[in-house]
Amino acid sequence: MDTKDIVRWWQFPAATVINKNLPKTQVFPHIRDAKDKKLLTDAVQSIYMLADFKPENTNIPAFQSDEELYSEVWFYYVKTKENEKSEKIYRLLSKIIPYPIVVLTEFQDEFRLYTGRSVRQSTDFLKLIRIYPSPSYSVERAPKILENLAVSKLPRSSLKTLYDGLQSEITQQLTAVQFGVRAETVTTYEKDRLDELSKRIETLRKKIKGERQLNRKIEMQMELKKRKDELQSVLKKTGRGNDERK
Repeated sequence: MDTKDIVRWWQFPAATVINKNLPKTQVFPHIRDAKDKKLLTDAVQSIYMLADFKPENTNIPAFQSDEELYSEVWFYYVKTKENEKSEKIYRLLSKIIPYPIVVLTEFQDEFRLYTGRSVRQSTDFLKLIRIYPSPSYSVERAPKILENLAVSKLPRSSLKTLYDGLQSEITQQLTAVQFGVRAETVTTYEKDRLDELSKRIETLRKKIKGERQLNRKIEMQMELKKRKDELQSVLKKTGRGNDERK
């Protein structure tokens, strides 16, 4: 994809647009871990800074609390050499960039969007604690996908609400793909719980399959039903979901 097209489709305000290549040689000095340096070398083809949202160029107020800090929001485009490394690339960039970031990664004919949840540290640097990806989209769908996520459609009462609004949209789309429901709203906390329940359900299914003791098997089947019911309850809160997975 051409970065000019990405900027246009995403409808960034002109004052926020950077659209400049970030050479890897400028990134290397900020990386301490040898594995991260290898990741940058082996998995990243190119990095572009697309836009920088801050109060001065958007009239959107910053937000801060004891646990959160949104003084700016940066948008990046990364062309990767290895699709499965996209999440690790997001984690790497989060280590060296002092603001909440949104990263669009592209590999061959597919792309994904990444946001994260971070906690504010005493130094005012952010520590990433969770990554929230979008589904994988075909590049040919990029104009429609990004136009649907246009900044003009997001909440603008603060940089936090703008970031959270985009994150919610992305998380909602992934939830629809993963759980077969059309979610109206999905908070990151609800998505965390859905992921935890899904993992627990899958673990229980495997244990039940291999369990030979009848009493123990019955106990696990009862817990499995409880977790499945809980998952359905969370889905109903998010999208009034009605997925009846077995």
